[in-house]
Amino acid sequence: MTRNPLTARERLLEVIRILEAFSDEDDVLSIHDIHSYFDGDMQVGIGAVRDDVAALEESIVFPVTSVQEKTGMPKHYYYDGRPFEIHELRLLMDAISAAKFISRNETDRLLMKIRKLTSRRLAKQLTNELHVAEPSAQDAVEIVATVQLLHEAIHDKHIVAFQYGRYGTDLNFHLSNEGQDYLVHPLGLVWNNDRYYLVAYFPSADEIRQYRVDRMRSVRVRDEQFIPDHYFDLQEYTRKMFHMFGGELISLEAKFADKLINIVIDRFGLDANIQDNGDGTFLLKAQVAMSEGLVRWILRWGGDVKVIHPQQLVSRMKEEAKKLYDQYQ
Repeated sequence: MTRNPLTARERLLEVIRILEAFSDEDDVLSIHDIHSYFDGDMQVGIGAVRDDVAALEESIVFPVTSVQEKTGMPKHYYYDGRPFEIHELRLLMDAISAAKFISRNETDRLLMKIRKLTSRRLAKQLTNELHVAEPSAQDAVEIVATVQLLHEAIHDKHIVAFQYGRYGTDLNFHLSNEGQDYLVHPLGLVWNNDRYYLVAYFPSADEIRQYRVDRMRSVRVRDEQFIPDHYFDLQEYTRKMFHMFGGELISLEAKFADKLINIVIDRFGLDANIQDNGDGTFLLKAQVAMSEGLVRWILRWGGDVKVIHPQQLVSRMKEEAKKLYDQYQ
């Protein structure tokens, strides 16, 4: 069955599709090359294709670049308007592959879309995927949709209602607060240790809390709006937390073995208050939140860290050290 001839508009759109799909800076196409991608039953003449390409070359809307080796030689063309370089697409693909909250099917679908953002030739360089050493043992529960919902609530300053809970030793999910809703003012989303956290003001307790998004259920955005505290600095707030545990601010002083200097710099940055003791150790001074997260972080480094101040943290570390010692008696 013979198709009806393409209209001028349809033909121009097909030329655009061919240039986008089959050309790039290192894979240029001649007029004959472009014409060869048209099906024979489309009844498209090479002269019409030449006119379309010439129009695109002069256009400021669709960026087409022409290449000509010598005067009198035929021109070659390629699409020059891709928003991403190949290494940038690779970064996007790796970030998606590493995100444990994205299901395998969703990951495959997103990676396929990303490959369409470049030419087919370059897309072949994106076939190898990042392998995650520790895949998630738990299926994501509508996390992608929840994150989008929370972003909208944060932007529009709407109160969010949700249920919250955690898994028990019976491997079942149990709701907290007897299943009653939490009503919060969402302030921001934080990515920490491969998880999303919602930082929000909890009016009932007059305090700022953080909630793991994968533990939130039945998330709804309410019609009521709130007025955020313009003095609240999300980045400064999360900088003082460990493993997203909040708590009372303390002035930490701790002595670390020199071999942990990069660990401390990774956590506190190059502008941290660090003093070299000259004896194989250094002293760190920092404002941090007193929390279980802080205690666990310090315990991770065993005898290579000694807390000096404040006394409440020193006492807490002694308690944990004794519990650990007694565990092996």
